[in-house]
Order: sequence, then structure tokens, then C-alpha cells
Amino acid sequence: MALEAVVEAVVTFVREHESWAAPVAFIVAFGESFCFFSLLLPGTAILAGIAALLAASGVDASILGPAILAAGFGGALGYAVSFWIGLYFKDSIHKIWPFTTRPHLIDQGKTFFGRYGTFGVFLGHFFGPVRAVIPVVAGMFGMRQIPFQVANLLSAFLWAGGVLAPAFYVVNSKDEIMAFLNAHEPLVAATLFALALANSIPRPLLFLPTLTLFVVLGALHIFSKGNLDIIWLAGAAGAFLGDVLAYRYGSRHKADVTEAWPIAAAPEQHDNARRLIKLWGPGSVIISKFQGFNRGLVPFENGAMERAFGPYLSASAIAALLWSGAYLLPAALLGYLTA
Repeated sequence: MALEAVVEAVVTFVREHESWAAPVAFIVAFGESFCFFSLLLPGTAILAGIAALLAASGVDASILGPAILAAGFGGALGYAVSFWIGLYFKDSIHKIWPFTTRPHLIDQGKTFFGRYGTFGVFLGHFFGPVRAVIPVVAGMFGMRQIPFQVANLLSAFLWAGGVLAPAFYVVNSKDEIMAFLNAHEPLVAATLFALALANSIPRPLLFLPTLTLFVVLGALHIFSKGNLDIIWLAGAAGAFLGDVLAYRYGSRHKADVTEAWPIAAAPEQHDNARRLIKLWGPGSVIISKFQGFNRGLVPFENGAMERAFGPYLSASAIAALLWSGAYLLPAALLGYLTA
């Protein structure tokens, strides 16, 4: 079953059985945080869909509290069980699915945990790429139980509230939000510029949140009958400036690319970015815009490899316009078709 179908099936069930919102939130959050299900279950999307559905159905906001508590406990339990699995299996964890087919996940988790320690456990709930393995690696490293569980509980409830509450209140207050965005277009454009700039920083913790906020804010502004051209250019300008700064930063740190702040990429990620540059030249910056973490790493490596700045700048301008348009135009098209 496709991920979209899973999301639709769960959300449809909650639509027909509102009293099951909290139990479903617990189950979904557990699956999202449990190492064996996290890679298969689009839990965050399902929880956001549930919250939006509840708001659209006109239920009182009092239902939100139990759903957040249930999701928090579910997320914390999923992480705790994953931790105990890592603690028990230790070095043989690579023989267990899904790590048999994705051994790189353990390496990524070790790098992440080694860099951030206990704080990495706290961050793990918010960081999709390593969410499934952070608690497992913490168990493998023999992290003490109390610090792990404190970080786990705090982050699980913050994550649950951060997913459910915004989705609920955005739908519940959509008319007021639309009116505000329509009346403050320069502020929206400035915010999208800043988000696009931040998204160009090759830092895993920044990538998904800034992209999500960019898409959501842009879509809301478009649905509020805002000017598409202004926000498109604002997003493109932020992306372009980010590329220029990344290039300059890379050129100044070409001797220590794997240690340069704010880079937090593994050596193989740097190698992949360099291969892309060697294969596509200036066009690599265009391709990288739609390759996740490479979106910020390729501009940095272009500078570190001392690629010609003129062709890079031209390609970056095109890439920035394409990137901003790709994430804003679907909402504009949807708005046009549903008008």
C-alpha cells in the first residue's frame, strides 16, 4: 500500500470514529518512533491529518489535549522499546531487519549520537532521517537509562504537540490566518526569503523544518489570494543568496570541508556531492535543489573545489527560481482549480 493510501485510510477511520482519535494517535506515534516501523509509517503526516480533520469537523479544542498526551506517550514508548532492543542486541543489531538492508542507518545514527550525545536523543524525535536508529544506537552505546528516558519523554511530548496543535489551530483559525497573511504580504515575503536562505545551510536539522515551513506558509499565502510573483521571487532570492554564501564558505574551508561549521555531513555525503559536480558541472547546483541534503552541500562543495564562479552563479540563479517555483506552484494550481 502506498504511503498516501496509508495516511488516507487512517485519517478516514478517525473521521468516522472521532472518539478513537487519542488511541489512534498513540498507535501512530508509537509506530513512528519504533525502530522497526518508523521507516514504513508516515506517522507525522497521519497525526497532522488527524488534527486537521478534527478541526475541520468542528469539534471542541478540548479533544486536542488527550490526543497530544496519547501521541506523546506513544512516541516515548516507541523510543524506549527501541532503546531496550539496542541495549539487548548491541553489536548484532546489524543482523536484524531493517538494518540488514540499510546498514548505513546505523552508521548515521552513530555519527549523530556521537556528535550530540543525550541532546541527540532529544533531537531524534524531530529529525526524520535518524529517528528510527537514535534510540537503538543509544542502547548499543550503553547510555544510562535515566538521562535517556528524561530526554525521550520531554522530546516526545514536544514533538506530539508540535505536530498536532499547529495543524489543528491552522485549520480552526484559517479565516483569521488568511486575512492576516493577505494584509501583511511584505512580512510573508521576508519570512519566505529567510526560510529559503536557512534551507540552503547544509545542516540536517535545518533542512526539513525550513522546507516544510516554506511550503506551508507559501501555500497559505497563495490560498489567501496573495501575490504569487512576490513570494516566488522572495523565495528564489533567499535560495540564491544561500548558494552564494555556501560557495564562498566552501572556498574558504576547502582544506577542512568535513569539519567546517555549519556542515554536519558524513564523508561519503561530501564524496557524493563531489561526484555530482564532476558529472554535471555548473548544472549540479540545479539538480541538487531536488536531492534533499545535497541542496546545501553541493553549493558548498562547488566553492571548496574552486569551480568557476561565473557559470556557477548563472546556474544558481536558474536553480533558485526553479526551486522556489516547484514548491509554490502546486498550491497556486490547486487554488486556481478550486476557485
